[in-house]
Amino acid sequence: MPHRRRWDEDDHPERHDRYHEEGIISGLSMILVFGVLWSTTNIVFFVFPLVFAGIIPLLHGLRKLFTRLARKTRRRPSGDREKEILLVARRHGGVLTPTILAVETELTLKEAEKMLEQLASKGYASMEITDSGRIEYHFPEFKERGTLPS
Repeated sequence: MPHRRRWDEDDHPERHDRYHEEGIISGLSMILVFGVLWSTTNIVFFVFPLVFAGIIPLLHGLRKLFTRLARKTRRRPSGDREKEILLVARRHGGVLTPTILAVETELTLKEAEKMLEQLASKGYASMEITDSGRIEYHFPEFKERGTLPS
């Protein structure tokens, strides 16, 4: 049996852009309807639809909205990241480690290591292991010419 890829929201983002809006709008409208019914009639029964048809969908919609916003802010085009890495490499005289890159950028250590490996595989940098076992990435353009003019 072939391996089936797990469905993800990112497969069809245009379909899912309104899901959080629907949850928020329906949740607020149900809170309004059942809140008014409960407050005017004082019948405790209306608390249940208020919670299950109003508050829970509202919270779910808000969670989806904030998750999507956080995901959008985290994603930056790789060109921006590459430029940021090159600027850090230039500041450090053409020698970078994943640790230095992670400290000076918003990248995690794992992301910094992955980006440096990608740049090395494309030929923009070379990976060297020092005698002490430290992994360094050397950018020859910044070593040979010093730093590029700003």
